[in-house]
Amino acid sequence: MVQGIENLTRITGHIVARERHPTLADFDLVRLHVTSAEPVSGKANLLAESPGQELLLAVRRDLLSAAQVGDILQCRARRTLDGAMAEPHPDPGDFTMTPKPRET
Repeated sequence: MVQGIENLTRITGHIVARERHPTLADFDLVRLHVTSAEPVSGKANLLAESPGQELLLAVRRDLLSAAQVGDILQCRARRTLDGAMAEPHPDPGDFTMTPKPRET
């Protein structure tokens, strides 16, 4: 059995697309244009190469709520054998959504 490296990264980026995750019932798959990937103390930063790139990120649907394309997502995520995944039960302050400025 292959064991993954314990890792965690604080990522920030703009949502480019959002759809239901193809295999995880309560998750959406977010395409995120990453603007920042900062290390979390004591954990490997396996998403460090992400800034400036798009990342597919599995996120629990109820955390995303009404998030839309262009909104800013900031969370802690890890690289798993199945791809990148946001913490499913983040501590307060470790998952934030900022709506993009809406045109009037």
